[in-house]
Amino acid sequence: MKAWRIEYRLRKSAFPDKNFTPFWEEFAKNPFESEDEKLKLLWESRVPGSGAPEHLIVGAIQAVENMGMDIRRAEKLLKNGFKAYYSGDFRLLSVITAEIFHFLNNAPKIKGHQYHFFNRPLEWEKISEKFPKEKYEIRKSEISDKICGGWLGQIAGASMGTALEGYMHRALVNRFGKKLGRFVGEPDTYNDDITYEIAFLEALKERGEISSEKIAMKWIELIPSGWSAEQIALRNLRNGIFPPQSGTEGNYFQEWIGAAMRTMASGLVSPGNPPKAAYLAYLDGRVSHSGNGLYGGIFIAALVSLAFVFKDPEKLLIRAIKYIPKGSELESVVWEVMSYCNGTKNPDKVRRFIEKRFKTYNWIHLYPNIASVITAIYFSEGSFDRAMEIVASFGYDVDCNGGMAGTVLGVMNGESGISDYWKKPFKGKIRTYLPKFDEIEIKELCKTCEKFANGGVYDY
Repeated sequence: MKAWRIEYRLRKSAFPDKNFTPFWEEFAKNPFESEDEKLKLLWESRVPGSGAPEHLIVGAIQAVENMGMDIRRAEKLLKNGFKAYYSGDFRLLSVITAEIFHFLNNAPKIKGHQYHFFNRPLEWEKISEKFPKEKYEIRKSEISDKICGGWLGQIAGASMGTALEGYMHRALVNRFGKKLGRFVGEPDTYNDDITYEIAFLEALKERGEISSEKIAMKWIELIPSGWSAEQIALRNLRNGIFPPQSGTEGNYFQEWIGAAMRTMASGLVSPGNPPKAAYLAYLDGRVSHSGNGLYGGIFIAALVSLAFVFKDPEKLLIRAIKYIPKGSELESVVWEVMSYCNGTKNPDKVRRFIEKRFKTYNWIHLYPNIASVITAIYFSEGSFDRAMEIVASFGYDVDCNGGMAGTVLGVMNGESGISDYWKKPFKGKIRTYLPKFDEIEIKELCKTCEKFANGGVYDY
């Protein structure tokens, strides 16, 4: 029906209600209330699972500088911004915040910055042009066991890390000591990472070819809110800005960990088929990320897919790196970490190197976190427990890192390779904050992935 006709009929059928009570007075009590709450979260918040402090506005400035842009004009406003925040002057704070974002949106390139010397392809054809074309045959009897191992490993690792995320090594050791690498409290499956995997799997269930747009529609339908890159992407999507623009427009966090933290599912539905896993991760990742953030998701998906085939951690990592675009900054970072792992043979030395190497990056950025995951897998010797010890000791975004490393080790070893210690607390179920999926049987997640691993209904 024509829009003008709907409006015309509405106006023609509208008559004053003599019992109507005006509500302007109620609105006028605090017209900025909801906007002020959003503003506060930008300037100061705490991570829900661990209580770690966060200044997201600072992270935005960091992120733009990491991409080789001159952020000095935005950075100069932080002092007055925090002064306005702590004094409760939210009208002034809203102005300062807008100015910061304006300067970030228009930040000039820093000439000679190393970021600009790397390749940063964005279209699949360019991203994948040097990827291997390989597919491995895997026994169907193994696929089911390894998929379940992957899910259990992810859920256990993420739940372990939820209480630790946002802190650094020293603080974690001082607080938890030898408990690090185990559950430090009652494990809780509430986690934002898995919500996006559920949306991805629901999109796969739709008939026809899978696409970024289908995944985005499931985000809108199922996911109430997100954080950093995902929250901006959700806002863009609800305003009709679809992928790939949803992952770039006003999205200062497009190279953070968010794509990599959720593309394990792309690997679980593509056992032994890393090109397919990489493509699915590309479709999913570009909803909220771009550039190196997108490549991180592709790498993790290929890593999980190849874990169905390779048992040796070092060989697995080297093979998966082939699914990072040649000449990209992420490829350089990953090889740098791998070289350090190979040279030191000591994960704690690697951790100290990473802390120094990435000290200018936010704790949610892709680089220090992917470095943590690589180190944990490299030195794991195939042991799930050992990988969790290493990934916990690094700090940073530990729930994401535990989930990624846990999925890989879970696939490599199968369900039996994860001890009952990690599985019993969940009693076969997880909880989420998605309205339609408040409680899910872990076996159902496994069956869904197994279905698509054996064909499914989507076109590829």
